[in-house]
This record gives sequence, C-alpha cells and structure tokens, in this order.
Amino acid sequence: MVHRRIGLLLSLLLLLSSCGFSASKEDVAEVMTQYFTAIEARDYPAAMEYYAEAFFKDASRDAWEAQLQKYNRQLGHLESFEAVNWNVKKNMGANAGTFVQVVYKTHYSRHPAMEKFILKKADAGFRIIMHRIDAKDLPKGKTEFI
Repeated sequence: MVHRRIGLLLSLLLLLSSCGFSASKEDVAEVMTQYFTAIEARDYPAAMEYYAEAFFKDASRDAWEAQLQKYNRQLGHLESFEAVNWNVKKNMGANAGTFVQVVYKTHYSRHPAMEKFILKKADAGFRIIMHRIDAKDLPKGKTEFI
C-alpha cells in the first residue's frame, strides 16, 4: 500500500513537472514564430526585441542588427522555418531558470540553414540568449553567444 502511494505521488509529480515543460515549449514556439515573422518581413528592430539584454554584453544591438542584415544579404530572404529539435531544462542554484534549446531548419532564398537558439525565461517571457547559424555561405559554425 505504501509503495502504491509513493508510485502515485511520483506519477503525479512527473505529470505536473511535464506540464511546465510543455508550457515552456509552447511559449517558446510562440516567441520564435514572432521572431521569424519579423525576420521574414525584414523588420530587424522588431526581431531585436526577442533577444535578452544579456545577449548584447559582447556585441551591441546595432552590431547584431547589422549582422542579421548581413545574413539576409548572404542567405537571401527567409522563406520557411521548422523546429526540428527541442530541449527544455530547468536549473536550480547559481544558474537558476528555465532554458529552452531549439533547433530550426530554415530555408532562405539562396541557401538553407540550421539555426540553434537557447532562450531563457524572464519577466517579459522567453528571450534569446544564444543564436548560432550554420549555413553553406557562412563561415563554418558562425556563433553568437552571450
């Protein structure tokens, strides 16, 4: 009887924790759809709103916006995007928070690309803290980290 109660309690905890993971994935999917919609429209100032302030500690907003425009010239215009891999992680301690890593297969008018993002949950919702673009026409493994 005790084992059954423990099993039920563990099952309930697992179910409740997975709801948080599912909600995080849905929230990030919405943020990324808005981000890619801005990129598709070449509205770079709007796209910049989806990056966390911490992203800009090594490169300014203006420099990253210029880099996104450069990617557009090299890869072409965004035509489609599809999430191909997700990983939700909730950390405790020094680096506490909810992090979502998502990989998108993107197709631009000149080249396809794979784009990896890590987003962290903040007061304003999930924001991009890491963005990596791998594409044929870019230097191998061009990465921008916070």
